[in-house]
Amino acid sequence: MISQTLPPNYQRLSQLLPAFKGWAIFTIVTYHLWGYSKGWLLFSQVYTASLNQGIKGLLEAVLNIFCLLGEYGVHIFIIASGFGLASSWWRGGKGAGNTFRIFDILKFWRRRLWRLFPLYWLAHGLALILAWVQPAWVPFGREVLNRGGFDPILASFASFTTLRNFSLDYYFFLNAAWWYVGLAVQLYLIFPLLVWVGKRWGWSSLLIISLVITLLYRTLIIGLSLNEIATDVLLRGAFFPTRLFGFVFGIVLAVTLLEPAAKNFQGVCRWSQKLLLEKRWIWLTALMWVVGVGFDWASSEGWMVLRIPADILIGVGEFCLLFQTMSLIPWGKAGLATLGNLSYGIYLSHMNFMVALWAILTPLLSFYWLRFFIVVAITCGLGGLFDYSYRLLSQKTSLKISS
Repeated sequence: MISQTLPPNYQRLSQLLPAFKGWAIFTIVTYHLWGYSKGWLLFSQVYTASLNQGIKGLLEAVLNIFCLLGEYGVHIFIIASGFGLASSWWRGGKGAGNTFRIFDILKFWRRRLWRLFPLYWLAHGLALILAWVQPAWVPFGREVLNRGGFDPILASFASFTTLRNFSLDYYFFLNAAWWYVGLAVQLYLIFPLLVWVGKRWGWSSLLIISLVITLLYRTLIIGLSLNEIATDVLLRGAFFPTRLFGFVFGIVLAVTLLEPAAKNFQGVCRWSQKLLLEKRWIWLTALMWVVGVGFDWASSEGWMVLRIPADILIGVGEFCLLFQTMSLIPWGKAGLATLGNLSYGIYLSHMNFMVALWAILTPLLSFYWLRFFIVVAITCGLGGLFDYSYRLLSQKTSLKISS
């Protein structure tokens, strides 16, 4: 429960975050299943297929576009991660101090990484079991397993340590969505440095610096003219600079909401807060999101330079727009919050569960969309059970150790 002494706007956002994550994980699962089952269609292909098909084509296009937009759910997790880390640090009494001490840094890293890795490692076991039962159920990086020799061992080591993010050979091994864990590790490692910069030079300066770093990095990747897969991997999140701004945006939101009366929060910081909280700017957040999505879709048609600012616009616009929307809608948030609280387990396991379920249900259900949403629902349920079971096991283990 959130303390009543905390600023009301901070409480509002904190209380909505589980629902944010629930919505994000639902859209991510729909996007990945849709892409896997339909071949990762582009917007132009969806639009072209809908022409001259009347109402049926229009409805099909709406559903396809809804699934396509699920690609951007990861922005919610990145901003929420920055917000959560900064909130924990600030509320722990560090906001009044100068920086982390070395001991604090080591303790912070140990605590945060221990939250990530155990369930992540268990997800490897789950994927390997499914691959043993039926190899076709784990199509991601299957060529690594087929090579034999030391390659699967090296791939497993790279995956266990999240070094897979720096190897195209192992990037998709067992589960193509696990790049996010490697990204989270990198962001956790640099978080104390970001706090130090924010405390020393101001949070507005930190936000501007992160924006410049992200834009320069993305410009560099586009300018290198790498192959399509390498470019996509490096822009999507294999290396932290491409997502740094979104993470810092979450940090700045937490700090400004926790200290709303602080005089040193000016300029960019105040504007970030206004975009989130003030309804009069909802048109701007919606415009940022629409323009960002448009840029991303245009980049898929060859206008790669537009992908440089696309994720920044999408992330800020989507997060602020979601806050304004969920603040107005009185229903549905409890169910989404339940999904959100179990979202890590769902994220780690969904690509493996959904492929198996799709293979099992395809011969039984011919209607695509009915089969699609049944698989999404079961996948979320199994992933949530995976997360919840781990939590119960962890609690029982800690109780035995303490006794």
